[in-house]
Amino acid sequence: QGALESQLGGCWTLPVGLEGSENFVVVVRFNLDTNGKLDGRPSVEQSSGNRQFDESAVRAVQKCDVAGLQVPAGKQDIWNDIRVTFDPREMLGL
Repeated sequence: QGALESQLGGCWTLPVGLEGSENFVVVVRFNLDTNGKLDGRPSVEQSSGNRQFDESAVRAVQKCDVAGLQVPAGKQDIWNDIRVTFDPREMLGL
């Protein structure tokens, strides 16, 4: 899952002007098909308490989906029900 978080971090942009965004954390849940493409819309499983921040994480998943997320060969079965914690301190080095 570390490889997936790295890909998503590259697609994630924090909302401009959002005070204290480095302290927010959101968990986003989504499914991928066997080709690494989104199956349905990502959803917020655990909100940060800030809608703008939460939506930025959902958009990151959707943005990465355009190119397709790289799923390691032979591991497609574990990408069916994914939960990723978007923490800017870890994913963006803030």
